[in-house]
Amino acid sequence: MTNAIKNLLLAVVLLAGGFQAGRLAERATFPCRVQPLSRLMAPLLGKQMPSKELCALILKLPQF
Repeated sequence: MTNAIKNLLLAVVLLAGGFQAGRLAERATFPCRVQPLSRLMAPLLGKQMPSKELCALILKLPQF
């Protein structure tokens, strides 16, 4: 019984961690997708927009 509970908890932690990692990855690529509008979006997002070189590298990463 305890192995089943451990396995269930491990599955929940892995699913939640994977979901959170996906959200963080999407949050990192969003400013790069709106790069042409970066001067307008920077005040709305409240943070500095990444450089064009960094965006080029981020957008080359494979999307799963």
